[in-house]
Amino acid sequence: MEDFNMNISERQKDFLSVIEKLDISPTLFKNAQSKYEALAAFIDEHGIEATIYPQGSFALGTVTRPAKKADSPSYDFDCICQVTGTKSDYTPNGLRNLIEDTLKGNDTYGGKLVKWEECFTIEYADINGVSFSIDLVPAVSDSDSEKAALLTKGLTPQIVDTSIAIPRQNSEKSYRWISNNPKGFKKWFDEINAPFLMYAPKYTERGIFESATAEELPNEVRRSALQRVIQILKYQRDAYYSKLSGGDEIKPISALITTMATRLAFNYGKKNCSVFELLEYVLNRLEMCIHQTEMTFEQYALRYDNSPVLSYKNGKWIVPNPADPDDNLANKWNEDERIPKSFFKWVTAIKNDLFEVLTQKDDNQFGVVLENSFANYDPNNPIIKKYRKARVATPINASTASKPYHCS
Repeated sequence: MEDFNMNISERQKDFLSVIEKLDISPTLFKNAQSKYEALAAFIDEHGIEATIYPQGSFALGTVTRPAKKADSPSYDFDCICQVTGTKSDYTPNGLRNLIEDTLKGNDTYGGKLVKWEECFTIEYADINGVSFSIDLVPAVSDSDSEKAALLTKGLTPQIVDTSIAIPRQNSEKSYRWISNNPKGFKKWFDEINAPFLMYAPKYTERGIFESATAEELPNEVRRSALQRVIQILKYQRDAYYSKLSGGDEIKPISALITTMATRLAFNYGKKNCSVFELLEYVLNRLEMCIHQTEMTFEQYALRYDNSPVLSYKNGKWIVPNPADPDDNLANKWNEDERIPKSFFKWVTAIKNDLFEVLTQKDDNQFGVVLENSFANYDPNNPIIKKYRKARVATPINASTASKPYHCS
């Protein structure tokens, strides 16, 4: 793998060096791990037979560090508390109450507990100015009948076997069961990511901020091109939407980004690709999806793609959850037209920022793009400073720019 990046341009190399610092620091990772293990031990000690496991970005290896320049830097750890048994052994309210009463009765967790529709959030003290919380989702194994129904929808037994039931709030005091399958999603992701991971180089990861302590000495980690692409997309999303009015309400959720990027990676023939090659492919295919609104799906299939990862049929956007086809990850797109409109503008912005600028002669302009994209979490990054030799770059036409630029 030593020759893997030899032919990449200096700008690409520098960009990838910045990307390598996107991972969460060892200190913050250890903090999350210790709190998670302590919570699992507490639940076990109080007589609840359960398995607690991570879901989301921590489970998939796509977690990203908090933004240093954010008003309140924070990160969270999503996990499932799967109690032994199935939903025939509990009512949704009964399972919620079991977990809530156990946590509320303890001084360590009771005062930190916040209730949500599907989970409990436990808020902890800050670490070096960065706040941390655990989102704990109560669950039991799905019923045999629900799993049998999933098998008829094209899922493998290995995926279906880990399906769970989660209590979701209907009203102030009423809950109902919904299906979920974070372990199945991880299995699906890991299978597609495996060939990319084979070609992933090891690299040295440093602390989250420049004031790294001795305990944040470098450690070796491995991230595939697919994992890096997902991290880049999530960072770019946060940078872009943070500058839009109401951005938090309309930004694409991480599960949607991860699912679409992973499906596209599965279709990409070259597994020993660079991050840039895969990212360009993903962005091109996503940008193409907007044309579905201009023609029938049959016309789009003939002209562009007969199996888009983001489909538009009968006036509705659809991205099926790979672990539960009935779960449309793009459901909110059909409730708020601002979401798809802003999404395609964002995709175009990333393409303009990360690819067109690579060929520009103006190093300072390239530095502007790096600063816009990554200075929120690492404003003193030496690579950004390398290109930002002057504070005033070539002016960007704000009326036509695809991204809300910071050019001061």
